[in-house]
Amino acid sequence: MCSPLSLVALGLVLLAVPGLAGTRPQEVRINKCCRLGEFYNVTDRQCVAGGIAKWVPRIFLPAKGQLYKDLGSAPPFMKFAEQQQPDTCPRPNVYAVDLVTLMGNGSLFLNQKHVLVPVPDYCIDEKVALVCPERPTDLAGAGTDGDGNGGQMDSLQAPEKTSVVLRCCGSNFAYDRGNRTCSKLPRGHELFDSRIVNSPYVELSYGFPACKEHAIAGAFEESRLQEQTGSVTIDSGKIFASGEFCLEHVRDDDRTVYVFTCSEHFQPASVPIAKQDSRLVLYSAGLLISAIFLAATLATGLLVPSQHHVLHWRCQTHYVACLLVGDLLLAITQLSGNSITGPACTTIGK
Repeated sequence: MCSPLSLVALGLVLLAVPGLAGTRPQEVRINKCCRLGEFYNVTDRQCVAGGIAKWVPRIFLPAKGQLYKDLGSAPPFMKFAEQQQPDTCPRPNVYAVDLVTLMGNGSLFLNQKHVLVPVPDYCIDEKVALVCPERPTDLAGAGTDGDGNGGQMDSLQAPEKTSVVLRCCGSNFAYDRGNRTCSKLPRGHELFDSRIVNSPYVELSYGFPACKEHAIAGAFEESRLQEQTGSVTIDSGKIFASGEFCLEHVRDDDRTVYVFTCSEHFQPASVPIAKQDSRLVLYSAGLLISAIFLAATLATGLLVPSQHHVLHWRCQTHYVACLLVGDLLLAITQLSGNSITGPACTTIGK
């Protein structure tokens, strides 16, 4: 049986050796945009009553390498300061809570941008997070202010981001055609640290467009990117709006940037058939011969007035007329090839 003195000694040893007793996590204070029992209304940009009790978004604990299991609640070492919106920018950006992850050290991870935001630059709430834009470093001063001290460019001097463009895989990743997925680039690879878009007015986020299957629509040229809207035009002239496409390098390819989009948004061009192909001639001739006999059948029926009142004659007449029009349009399509464009192409159903 242990004496009281030995228990005290054991306690002192456990306190002195962190590996035995374990260290108590340091308290982390998080800014909550509104008071408890309230939530942030994005439309009115203000707090309104009606918040739920278990409002905390998902939390990742780096020390354990896993998400906090009690979803909606926070670990005991996390404390929330109510009604504390960021004051480091005049108008913070709004992110849905499913696009952010709260880290155990108090920083906020933006899932689509792969950026960690410090505590003073954001607040979190039941449905949204208010995040101040990243303050770009002063390139002219090599990351220093005018006095040579470490600092950041004033937000009023930085170019305002006017549009958002998706990068498919993320920084230092490229698309692997063979595995149909993103793969990490080793340091020293020619595409390592490569830029996708050079415009200072375009903000990059990460991820593919939301769809089941993706396809490469063509090569990307920055001159065809609309900085104001984030839309892009490919070689065929088709325009993809921001969010309908993403940009990425392809591994083991040249430094070309490609436009990825949903398969339903992009239909590859049909394989052209040479006009002198014998199949084209035979198919068109067969359709024309069929149209001639259909016209003769229709004319014969019209020359027999005694049958005009019979129901099956009327059905047959309409059926033959539809076949005649269809064969004529198919013959015209085959003979014209790609020469029909515009409204005429749409009219005949090419």
